[in-house]
Amino acid sequence: MEELNINSSKCRSCYFDNLKFLLITLVVVGHTIEPLIGSYPNIKLIYNFIYSFHMPLFVFISGYFSKNMGSDKKFFSKITSILMYYIIFQLLYCLFNIYVLKEQNFKITFVNPYWITWYLLSLVIWNLILPYFSKIKYSIIITFAISILSGYDNNIGYYLSLSRTITFFPYFLMGYFCKEHYIDTVRKYIGKKYAVLGLLILFLLIHLLNDKIDYRWFYGSYSYSQLDSPNCPEYIVRISTYIIAVIISIIILILIPDKNLLFTKLGSRTITVYGFHGFIIKTLVKYNFFDYINSFVSEISIIILSLLIVILLSSKFINKITEIIIHPKFFEQINLSKI
Repeated sequence: MEELNINSSKCRSCYFDNLKFLLITLVVVGHTIEPLIGSYPNIKLIYNFIYSFHMPLFVFISGYFSKNMGSDKKFFSKITSILMYYIIFQLLYCLFNIYVLKEQNFKITFVNPYWITWYLLSLVIWNLILPYFSKIKYSIIITFAISILSGYDNNIGYYLSLSRTITFFPYFLMGYFCKEHYIDTVRKYIGKKYAVLGLLILFLLIHLLNDKIDYRWFYGSYSYSQLDSPNCPEYIVRISTYIIAVIISIIILILIPDKNLLFTKLGSRTITVYGFHGFIIKTLVKYNFFDYINSFVSEISIIILSLLIVILLSSKFINKITEIIIHPKFFEQINLSKI
């Protein structure tokens, strides 16, 4: 069994950069294949598998790096930077829809996050309420209970990203309370071969249930009444999504290498990939690019295209351009570079 061995800052940085690269790649892959999930079972399977854990783990890592805010000034600076980043990209995507995609009756709004920008607004809210929930005993269990109960309320939805904020907050709290040696211990006592076996079993389970899975359960943005559920109570389905997400996330944490690989450096530039990949994907949808996907080879090409988008947007050149739009200090404060 292999220990994490991230005692040195270099190894620790490589480990989390590798993890960040994987997660941001899954984000892009998921968004790229989304237009195809209704037509291709294989694509839907990949989509269901990705969405079963990638955002929970993404949020977990965000919480993990939200420790030690220090002074009130540093805390306020971080919140302000994330909020400014949200405002900038919310505005850019609104203008993009109005003037490029020519969406009729599309209005500029900051209270209903557009598509991928929900995470930024939720990140603001999580950081604002973290000082209070972190002091409450059994806060993780309480937030799980709140999330499960909130699914019965049809009034909680996209407004201020409240539904997703509530649904994913337990992962953020788990990340906040997670200590480095917890990850070390898990990696030490659970061998990678067992982790791979567990991942294969869960993938097979999702494969067997693929036709029956309403992938919207993984979004965290719908009430129970809006979702298709099997012959069991809705709260059981939501609990199941939490269990699957936690197990797969643990497995991923075990399997991530702590070495400097070809793509490791790219993992430190996730902010640009996250912010800009949506413009590419929405443009492809606008010009009916996905209508040409009609074979297994073309399905594979979509995955390759996703990887190319990640590599392009995480390049030094694109990051320099991004700094022209967004002041470099926002990158330092927002900590998206640490997820």
